[in-house]
Amino acid sequence: MRAQVAGITGGGDVLARATRRHRRRAAVIRTGYALGVAGLAGVLAVGLTTGAGGGKEEKRQPPVVQAEPPASLKLQTAAAASDNISYRMKLTMRSADGRTVIESEGAFDPMTATGYVRRPQDDSVTVELLIDGVRYMGAEPPLGPLPPDKTPGGEVYGRYGQYPGRFDRLSLAGNGMGALGSTGPDPATLFKALQQVNATVTQYPDGTLHFEYSTHGIPADPTLETRVSGDVILNADGRIAKVTMQDWWQSTIKRTVASGQFFATLELSDYGVPVHVDRPKDVVPAN
Repeated sequence: MRAQVAGITGGGDVLARATRRHRRRAAVIRTGYALGVAGLAGVLAVGLTTGAGGGKEEKRQPPVVQAEPPASLKLQTAAAASDNISYRMKLTMRSADGRTVIESEGAFDPMTATGYVRRPQDDSVTVELLIDGVRYMGAEPPLGPLPPDKTPGGEVYGRYGQYPGRFDRLSLAGNGMGALGSTGPDPATLFKALQQVNATVTQYPDGTLHFEYSTHGIPADPTLETRVSGDVILNADGRIAKVTMQDWWQSTIKRTVASGQFFATLELSDYGVPVHVDRPKDVVPAN
């Protein structure tokens, strides 16, 4: 089944066979009609006629078979089911050679605008805290020893900058920009991000959803081209459990060809988990 996020086409065949006395006959009825905001889905029906002794014909009510929902509608439903409920998240980004360049973990409750994200780096652990919509950004000590090119005192560990205004989403991982909007820390942004780029959404036989899209040019770089594809795995409750994505890009803005590729994996779990975040003790206005 293939579908456009903004328009879906579906169809199906039902083959019914009935035997009456010594003659066989077959009928195929095909029908499709518009269904909801998704576009077109098929609902198929077939009437069966069977022989009943003495030449008397008995008619049965035709069974109705509901076609599989369009892939984009399943994705939209899964994104909606994953919204307005707390969850744990892990975002991993790797370069083309397999190196992990970003790894973030955290939890978030959209109902209270409270959560956190931690991103380990070589000289610190970057931390974003969101408490009732108030954002704090700071750093904690690194998980391992400092690398040789870093000296102690470069970071003030435990000090957090408080940002003005109120926020309802985490920003540290993904930032909802471009392809990363497909695997940002907020599952509710997935369908919206794919819809904005007119992505094609299909489904594998095992139920995994697949998306693809390409972009050509942005205001900062009219020569930038990207090709993005990814898979979405749902959990037993129909919520988003995992998103994997690969992105290829190319630019000639500097009159030479520059290109690259990266891979991202977003894992979501523990939907409904309680999320509590304490306000940091050392807080200063954010720059």
